[in-house]
Amino acid sequence: MVRLRSLQAFLIYLIRILRRGWRQAAWLAILLLGAACRTAVAPTPAAYQVSLTVDGQQTTHTTTAVTVRDFLETAGVVLAPADEVSPPLFTPLVDGLTITVVRVTERLEVSEQPIPFGRRLLRNAELDAAAPPQIIQPGRDGLQAITVRAVYRDGREAERWPTQTRVLTPAQDEIVMVGIGAAQTNVAFPGVIAYIDDGRAVLLRGATALPEQLATGAGLDGRVFRLSPSGGHLLYSRAAGDGNGARFGNSLWVIRTTRDARPQPLGVENVLWADWDPSRSARPRIAYTTAAPTDLPPGWEANNDLWLGSLPTSATAAFAPERIVASYPAAYGWWGGNYAWSPDGRFLAYSFADEIGLIDAQPRDSDGDDDGDNGAAPRRVLQRFTEYNTLADWVWVPTLSWSPDGRFLAFTLHAGDDPNAPLFDGWLLDAQSGLAVRTRAQVGAWAHWRWAPAAPDAPADSRIAFLQAIDPLDSLRSPYALWLMDQDGSNARRVYPPPGENSFFPREPQSLAWSPDGQSLAFIFNNQVVLFDLAGGGAQIVSQGDGRRSHLTWAPYGTAVAPAP
Repeated sequence: MVRLRSLQAFLIYLIRILRRGWRQAAWLAILLLGAACRTAVAPTPAAYQVSLTVDGQQTTHTTTAVTVRDFLETAGVVLAPADEVSPPLFTPLVDGLTITVVRVTERLEVSEQPIPFGRRLLRNAELDAAAPPQIIQPGRDGLQAITVRAVYRDGREAERWPTQTRVLTPAQDEIVMVGIGAAQTNVAFPGVIAYIDDGRAVLLRGATALPEQLATGAGLDGRVFRLSPSGGHLLYSRAAGDGNGARFGNSLWVIRTTRDARPQPLGVENVLWADWDPSRSARPRIAYTTAAPTDLPPGWEANNDLWLGSLPTSATAAFAPERIVASYPAAYGWWGGNYAWSPDGRFLAYSFADEIGLIDAQPRDSDGDDDGDNGAAPRRVLQRFTEYNTLADWVWVPTLSWSPDGRFLAFTLHAGDDPNAPLFDGWLLDAQSGLAVRTRAQVGAWAHWRWAPAAPDAPADSRIAFLQAIDPLDSLRSPYALWLMDQDGSNARRVYPPPGENSFFPREPQSLAWSPDGQSLAFIFNNQVVLFDLAGGGAQIVSQGDGRRSHLTWAPYGTAVAPAP
């Protein structure tokens, strides 16, 4: 009825206009007809029944809003930035929809907690082993402030996350002095041991009573410090200049271990790694890699090359190495890699930040011989893994150790797919088949596996020494303990120090060395050289004074080890 009346009024008005002029009437008729039509077909907004839960109350609403956002605005619900809305604000409304608003609030809470003190043992060779322990520094708990982010949903606590730990008062360790009764004891051992003692090369010939100092010259930088397989030579590196600058630079030297021997330069500079071929004791062979000094951290750019050369037969003969790898591209290649000779001298195992493989040290060239005159060294990748992102100017690279028969490799791998997760597992790998198995979970970044020589009475059996992080989830800073396990990964046990004692094993790989018979271990512990007898379980400190010791090396090893009679 309303539409009919409107149409009648329109016709009457149109007749009046026609009397005035047809053109004006036509245009006005068009406009009025369009308006009338639009008015007639305009849709009525749909109404929805929705349920709203907010601030602990549930209500039902009838609304013509289009989306959840529109409805909450018309309902007068003010949202804070952290509030959670379900379904999302852009969701179109439908009849019967339930909308829930969760009020989310956060606050920082600070609480003070004690830091338990540790216990350190100070072994004194001057004190008798039967003497009671002496507390020379009492322990004292520290205090730390822990800031926690607490998240509340509708007034109820839902999450708590520690965000900061601030040490208010550091803990003071209890230091206990214990006697080891070794002041006048001369410890005998097979072979020769060498190590760096405050920048000096110290040699022990089968006993600890009379340490000798080799005339290596000043500036031992520790890049290279290794006895030859027979123990007759020491290969080492000396820093360029005074050795105190941040810029990388060194030179490679060799010296006989006979008394009054003089050092001999090999004419090689800027060496990152070098070691002897364990299968060559008659005319020792050396492998090494080099780098280019730079002004950027860490001070060098690794060439990732590989050189081989035999030791000169006389002091006047020149060292003539051959380059078998020109350069090898690798992740974080500017840092360089780690290498390890196979016992038979055929291969060099290598490791970079995300890869482990083999390099043939006796490549055959096109004419079928082994002279390698084509300059190529076949490589075979054995294992790939996710690199560890240190977020610093250093790179974590696995250390490698061969089994005595040259078939298996022991090493640590960065675990998982997250490059930022500090998780590291121990692995064994068959170099022939490429099959790898995990032997120890969460062993730590600085495990530094060392495979023992096979015992003369059991050539197929040997053990593996490694360092296990006390706190595996923080293994970059955690103290470590010395462990042993059988070559198949079984029978793992902690051997030193006893549980509960704080310890410091160095991070550098060359901190463990096996005796030639595989019955004893030498290692750096709290900056001292310790000999550990596996059969008797006794540990003896064989270094003297309070210097800093590093880079243990023990010979003979490899094929230079004399067979049992």
